[in-house]
Amino acid sequence: MESRGKDKRAQLFAIALCGLLAGVVIAAAAFPAVAVTGLTAKSASDEFENLPSDLATPPLPQTSYLLAADGSPITSFYAENRVPVPISEVPQMMQDAMVAAEDARFYQHNGVDMQGIIRAFVRNQQAGDIQQGASTLTQQYVRNVLSYAADTPAERRLATEDTVGRKVREARYAVALEKQLTKQQILERYLNISFYGNGGYGLGSAAQRYFSKAPKDLTLAEAAMLAGMVRSPSTYDPISGDADAARARRNYVLSRMADLGYITRVEANEAAATKLELHPRKPQGSCVNGDPSYGFYCDWFLDWWKSNPAFGRNRTEREQNLKTGGYKIVTALDPATQRAAQKAVDEEVRRTSNFATGVVVVQPGTGRVTAMAINRTYSLKKNPAGGSAPNTVNPLLTGTNVSPGYQAGSTFKLFTLAAAIEKGLPLGTKIYSAGRIKTQFRNASGPVACDGDYWCPKNASGRMSGTHTMWSGFGESVNTFFVQLEERIGVKAAVNMAERLGVTFRSSKDYDQRNAVQTNPKAWGSFTLGTALVTPLDMATAYATIAARGKRCDPTPLLSLADRNGRQIAFGNPTCKQVLAPDIADAVADAARCPVGDDAASGCSRRNGVTAGRVGGAFVRPIAGKTGTTDDNKAAWFVGFTPNLAAAVFYSDPDNPNVRPVPNYRVPATVFIKTMQTALSTVAPKGFVAPTSFRKWGADGSPPTLKSDPSVGGGPADPDQERRERDRRSPTPRPGEDDEDPDEEDGGRTTTPPTPGD
Repeated sequence: MESRGKDKRAQLFAIALCGLLAGVVIAAAAFPAVAVTGLTAKSASDEFENLPSDLATPPLPQTSYLLAADGSPITSFYAENRVPVPISEVPQMMQDAMVAAEDARFYQHNGVDMQGIIRAFVRNQQAGDIQQGASTLTQQYVRNVLSYAADTPAERRLATEDTVGRKVREARYAVALEKQLTKQQILERYLNISFYGNGGYGLGSAAQRYFSKAPKDLTLAEAAMLAGMVRSPSTYDPISGDADAARARRNYVLSRMADLGYITRVEANEAAATKLELHPRKPQGSCVNGDPSYGFYCDWFLDWWKSNPAFGRNRTEREQNLKTGGYKIVTALDPATQRAAQKAVDEEVRRTSNFATGVVVVQPGTGRVTAMAINRTYSLKKNPAGGSAPNTVNPLLTGTNVSPGYQAGSTFKLFTLAAAIEKGLPLGTKIYSAGRIKTQFRNASGPVACDGDYWCPKNASGRMSGTHTMWSGFGESVNTFFVQLEERIGVKAAVNMAERLGVTFRSSKDYDQRNAVQTNPKAWGSFTLGTALVTPLDMATAYATIAARGKRCDPTPLLSLADRNGRQIAFGNPTCKQVLAPDIADAVADAARCPVGDDAASGCSRRNGVTAGRVGGAFVRPIAGKTGTTDDNKAAWFVGFTPNLAAAVFYSDPDNPNVRPVPNYRVPATVFIKTMQTALSTVAPKGFVAPTSFRKWGADGSPPTLKSDPSVGGGPADPDQERRERDRRSPTPRPGEDDEDPDEEDGGRTTTPPTPGD
């Protein structure tokens, strides 16, 4: 039996020398004699010749990089942390180290090294086990490619299992590949496909992972260590494995480099005497471990990407494409504005507060989001007391169906205003607005009900009673003016206008109400007072649409998008649509200048003050905006815009919305001022387009004369008509009810005294 085994080995050895069956010889080199017993020369030769010679090379997974507008990093996304490096950026000593470590005869063979095969064959047969491999660097590259090309577990197993057939396939492809590519091209591909351990795929990421530097900056000792790791990354792991083994392997590579004449023996000894000076850098790979200043923006980007059908068939595929595509994604996030926004929210409300305040800044005409900040830390760490303070990853600024947003109060009056102007009512339309009115809307209860179950809203201050135009009604935030305006045009028109401008109804209750108003004109009467739940991103987008003269642009984080080859992808361009006639948007913007005390075309009333005059006073440029508070100040808002930028700021308890009043309703306007002063500092002032005479005064283009109907055109025709209108619409005040309040911001809603820093 022993003699028969020797005869078989001799036969295979002879085949190797003659080169007749390279595939079988390769297999014999890698496996002991028992693995090739039973093979025949003919079967091996046939298999070798019948294999395809063209190696299908799929694109390697590459890291995608998310950058701010100035090119500074936000984070990266990857399935394999790989940074491709051209051979021109790989120092010669790194190339030499890899050849010395893995394939000393790389530059002499043609894909299959017969001398190496014979040497390994003899060694393995003597040991009766695998003691030495015979795969060339080219064959190792082929093996990696076949593994990446595998679509099924069975294909992956076939590409990596220890069989004669695998060795034969590798040899066939290696020989063909050496005819198609230069040695430098093969080495470049090998360096970029190899795994170096600790998440380092390819030389570029490995140099960063272990030494926090680019390959071109590696020292001789560092290059030798990386080259030595490819053989067995876990065995020679210097971070979490055996550092002594890693050092010994590095020194072996240095010695081999000296043996091959790549370096001198002195250089090898000097490098071997150095310590393993590691400077490891953990890869990012997600929003959580990226730049913490941009966590919420990053999270919104990731959701935006996964929601976009342009990037894949479903959310899972889109995320996989992001992690493997090697994209360079430059966002619209402006670091200076982001820093100012974050500083503003942190100065106004502590991160440990249960109350949250946040701001989103949007560019009109493009939809690009330039900043997104909140007094929270984007982190998965648990909070000792529970809730969202200070650590959370909940999308508090952008919303989900689970976290749909906050009531936005009087900021919603803009939607009724826009719908009314679109229906032909001019800004000069006059409506007598009593302190409290009885509406057509029913099913009310509690203090908002009168005469049974009619909804009877009131103004925040009794001083608001009187005849108002759209200018003064919006400027002073007169509830009863806008409820009557909503009755005239229909709630449906106001709701649909909100959606057209950029609002999304995520709450199931709001969505049901939204559907109800399509057929029921008496549903959701409180809509104009901002009872729907929305996010700062929604409101910034909607007001930006007005600033852009009726052109709505889908909110986007992108400034530019390039593929792995540097080609720009058109999807980075804004997606915009004209949803409102420019002259209508101009009229809305004109009225929106009244709340901040800016100069509108005409009609702004200073009689009872304005709701956010300090905003207008903080800027030497045209500006517009609207405050918003909900019942009992459980949420406070300010949404403002110039033709250049729009921003929305909210203030509420995100864990218990509509439960507790905010300590200081002036916070949103303050955050807006601090943020926008920086955001607009490098932007040239741009004026609003004045409304046409038709949009100001109606068909005749001039201020109306007094008419008998005080709700249309002008004021009452006789002194008693205003009283009769007040009596008709005003329910009898309840005992103890008092609308008077000295505070004027947002019409004078009551509030607890401001608490600095809370």
